[in-house]
Amino acid sequence: GMVGDIEAIRVQADEELLPLPDESLDVILSNLSLHWINDVPGTLIQMRKALRPDGLLLASMLGGDTLYEMRHSMLMAELEREGGVSPRVSPMAGVSDAGSLL
Repeated sequence: GMVGDIEAIRVQADEELLPLPDESLDVILSNLSLHWINDVPGTLIQMRKALRPDGLLLASMLGGDTLYEMRHSMLMAELEREGGVSPRVSPMAGVSDAGSLL
């Protein structure tokens, strides 16, 4: 299909098993989905393989202390009411950890 004057393909797939041929894409856009993936390094490897040598990955993800106050409040409320806690929010990568993956 077309996006403006640019020919584009849209892929909706499981991020951990990308159906993309090697060196087939100029750009990959990933907005706020990488933090849900169990194998972020494996997914980034697949993305890199799918990009052409001069390709571009534009990605964003939640990380570090995102939602810290909410996570802390939920844990404290559950501890007070239930006498124990369960994680309700996925773990978040720190900035230096995410940078090391690149």
